[in-house]
Amino acid sequence: MRMMKKLFAIALVAAMVMALGVTALADEDGYTVTINQNEQDKGTHEYGAWQVFKGNLDDNTGAIGDIQWGDGITDAGKAALGNAADYAAGITEENAAEKAAEIAQYLTNAPEQTGVNEIAGLDGGYYLIKDTKAPEGNPSAQTKYILKVVRDTEVTVKSSVPTVEKKVQEKNDTTGTTSNWQDAADYDIGDSIPYQVTATIGSGIDNFKSYSLQFVDSMSKGLTLEDGWTITVDDVDVTSYFTYTSASGENGYTVHTWAINDLKSVATLNENSKVVLSYTAILNDNAVIGAAGNPNTVVLKYDNNPNDSGKGTPGGTTPEDKNIVFTYELVANKVDSEGQALNGAGFTLYKKVGSDWVQQGDEITDVTTFNFSGKDAGAYKLVESTVPAGYNQAADLFFLVEGTYDTVSDNPSLTALDVYASDESGVKGAKITEGSSVVFNIDLDKGTATTNVVNQQGAELPSTGGIGTKIFYGVGAVLVIGAGVVLMGRKRAAD
Repeated sequence: MRMMKKLFAIALVAAMVMALGVTALADEDGYTVTINQNEQDKGTHEYGAWQVFKGNLDDNTGAIGDIQWGDGITDAGKAALGNAADYAAGITEENAAEKAAEIAQYLTNAPEQTGVNEIAGLDGGYYLIKDTKAPEGNPSAQTKYILKVVRDTEVTVKSSVPTVEKKVQEKNDTTGTTSNWQDAADYDIGDSIPYQVTATIGSGIDNFKSYSLQFVDSMSKGLTLEDGWTITVDDVDVTSYFTYTSASGENGYTVHTWAINDLKSVATLNENSKVVLSYTAILNDNAVIGAAGNPNTVVLKYDNNPNDSGKGTPGGTTPEDKNIVFTYELVANKVDSEGQALNGAGFTLYKKVGSDWVQQGDEITDVTTFNFSGKDAGAYKLVESTVPAGYNQAADLFFLVEGTYDTVSDNPSLTALDVYASDESGVKGAKITEGSSVVFNIDLDKGTATTNVVNQQGAELPSTGGIGTKIFYGVGAVLVIGAGVVLMGRKRAAD
């Protein structure tokens, strides 16, 4: 009985990596192990079974008598490991995983049977069941050596397939509000954007002697990584243990990689452990305006073979996770009262940041179309800071810009760009439409909001020949006549 307890301790190792199903009676063609794939594991697997121990199997109790080495162990292994019954008696629940790894060094080149969804035709005994080759497709992970008493048995593989999620945080300069972590945001060119990448380790991590991990983050050309990134494991800082490299990617992208050869050597991991990469990036002058946006993607590369861990070479890759940052362009066309382009004006744009109106760059002059590019949501004031000669200054234009985009999406998109009336306080008013005194035209793809700013001519004196000069002529004639009368009167008095 003690030997059987030891042998059943071996089976407990399987419970760490496989969930046991319903056991049925064997048929005349031998026993079958039906393998249900982990739902997170998308790879195509081929499993093999090596017989470790064999003997007389009681179908009713599962007891094995006359323990011998199985056909899956080499002659050299049988000699090195010693008597099969004694070796089996030395296996406990605590050392079963270690013993399994030791036995695995002496497996024959070929398994007794192989299969994808099931391994059939097996004799009674204990078996090591594992992947016979690297699985095809991602995400995937190879199976830890599994020791299992064979009857007809159904198992579900618990492979260590981590997940990764990338998020960005939105901040509105006008209101000061900060969003939750989400899949899209809008920012001004020059702003510092906070990002967070979270990897969840997943089940089966206990089967790895070591665990290599890499964050591979691809930034489009409109984003520039800033210094000061951090990495934590379950809120414990492990930044110094990671190495950082960067390389040029396709289409102007920059690929940033944070890697560690053995995460288990610096942190205690379980299936719910979260590895969090935090950094900021500047939205630079190469930023794309409008719906195309400025995407940022990440994949997680991870150690997916517990049978060959410790080499620091990740073999699995998660699906890509994407988020995107949008930015817009505000356009003012300078026109006269007839709607014709008008030269000589200069405009300065201000943004409401908290309680202050902050100037957005320098005054723009010497054009008739004024482009303020790389702006995000918020309250704005457009001031005609240089007035064309002969025209009255246009009133300050107050308005509020609002972008709408997917905040939870595998492929976030810009869905709307709207402009609202506002005032000195920056409060959002009614949406500006065709019936308004000021109209903004929206091009969602280009990310532009365009309006006309009209100048009226100033007060004008009548030209030569007009009624005004006739009045001056009339007054002048009266004065001349009056002077003649006075002179004539003086002459007569002298006579």
